[in-house]
Amino acid sequence: MFAGMAAQPPRFRIAIHRAKGAYFAQVLDLPGCIARGATEVEAVENARAAIRAYLWVAQALAGDRATVQLEISA
Repeated sequence: MFAGMAAQPPRFRIAIHRAKGAYFAQVLDLPGCIARGATEVEAVENARAAIRAYLWVAQALAGDRATVQLEISA
């Protein structure tokens, strides 16, 4: 990398869905990462926060072993 150039942050693809009077931003590259908003813009902004939280949790769990594993129904 050239001196003085910052690394580009990763980019994530999202799909916007409208359902039940709200907008949902589904992060296609992160399974289960979904955000809600009253508008498309709000859903996208909330997706940014959801991505940061998802990545933080994934990193925190990467070196940790599960203490209990369960199977449950929805």
